[in-house]
Amino acid sequence: MKTIIIICVIMINSILVIGQTKYEKADTLYHLHKYKDALKEIEADISERGFLEDNAVLKTKILMYVDGDKCFETIQAAISAFPNSAMVYHERALIYFEMRDFVNSVIDDTKALELCQNDSLKFDILLSRSSVYHYMGQIENAITDCRKTLELKPDNIYILNNLSTILFDQGESVESEKLLLKIKEINPKFMGAYINLGYQKLQLGKYEEAEKYLQEGIKVNSEDAFLLNNLGYIQHKLGRSKEGISNINKSIKLVPKNSYCYRNLALIYFDMNEKDKACENAQKALRLHFSDMYGTEMKEFTEKHCL
Repeated sequence: MKTIIIICVIMINSILVIGQTKYEKADTLYHLHKYKDALKEIEADISERGFLEDNAVLKTKILMYVDGDKCFETIQAAISAFPNSAMVYHERALIYFEMRDFVNSVIDDTKALELCQNDSLKFDILLSRSSVYHYMGQIENAITDCRKTLELKPDNIYILNNLSTILFDQGESVESEKLLLKIKEINPKFMGAYINLGYQKLQLGKYEEAEKYLQEGIKVNSEDAFLLNNLGYIQHKLGRSKEGISNINKSIKLVPKNSYCYRNLALIYFDMNEKDKACENAQKALRLHFSDMYGTEMKEFTEKHCL
């Protein structure tokens, strides 16, 4: 049966590129994560049709996974060729975001909004810029952009989820929870709602409520690694540390490189007075670049308790 399934997948992937233009083939291959093949097709499309907005942007997207330097060169060339293209400016904003150059990302998305006449693209730009503002700590700007995107798509669960997170960071926990509960009504299978409800209740010290929401999520998907990780830490807080460790280890089996799992294990073992295991897991978290994503907590932990 497994062999038949694999063959079917290969056949479907092959069928997808039959009868398509070179641009469409490149786009299909890009979404199949076949980046080198996609690059060949988009280069052929540019040779055939010329350097246009659509193929310039797609080439940039592909090169992000193939060659970072050429990726930036391509989008710079596109900016010069199409100085009034909202799509091109937005693409460069996304690249700046990946480079963690938040200031230029906001500048480009702001320029893209000025040029944009398409509501679908405007939605993408506002959603992107709100996330950048959030990273920059400009919470009011992030909230404003989220609310503008909701004017375009009132029931979009991703915007509601983003806005909920931003509002919680602003101390608006009641409105944040209402938005997450609304998401559950719109799409009960969206795991982000359960994860964020659990996380927010954890931060508020309401461990029983946190566990309740996460257990609801587990009923929807018992193999969601992030739910299992958060559930494990909350169970520790509720005095059920062995059960918690078991769930975190299940999470690690599903996503072995999630540094936050090892952070949680380090804190749990430390609370259990098992210092060696605590330090071992703190070091694992650091090796998996915990500090790059979540700050200095584990670095400070090891300096204080493990040296």
